[in-house]
Amino acid sequence: MRFIHDNLVPLWLALALVAAVSCWFGVPEPAVQAASNPQTSAWDLPKLPQNENKRSLDSISARNLWGVVAADAAPALEWKVVGIGHRGADRFVLAAMEGKPAEVLRVGDALPDGAKIVQIENERFFVLTADKRKIAFGIYKNEPAK
Repeated sequence: MRFIHDNLVPLWLALALVAAVSCWFGVPEPAVQAASNPQTSAWDLPKLPQNENKRSLDSISARNLWGVVAADAAPALEWKVVGIGHRGADRFVLAAMEGKPAEVLRVGDALPDGAKIVQIENERFFVLTADKRKIAFGIYKNEPAK
């Protein structure tokens, strides 16, 4: 027993060395994983399929969402106010259309763009548009109706 007691440390070291060597060579090598694509990981979002934009635009155009194209309509005539006058209680507006001489327009007459004259004052007149808005036109500048 004395022999074991005196040589305990070297025995423990020999036993530890045998255990370490058996563990080192007894465990199989780790399997080498194939190199994964470095651009994708578990945290990346999936890629959505690419849509064909031309096909989508063609289907929207075919539905005619916005109605008839305005290019089919006749272009609006340009007109300008030449003056506002009165003869007694009768008031009138002198308006010149594109390429025509000045015309006399009274309350109830229509302008070339379809707006009707509803009121004539000394320096301005009021028209009612097709969408029921009242707009004031003056001799010197256009101003919104009050």
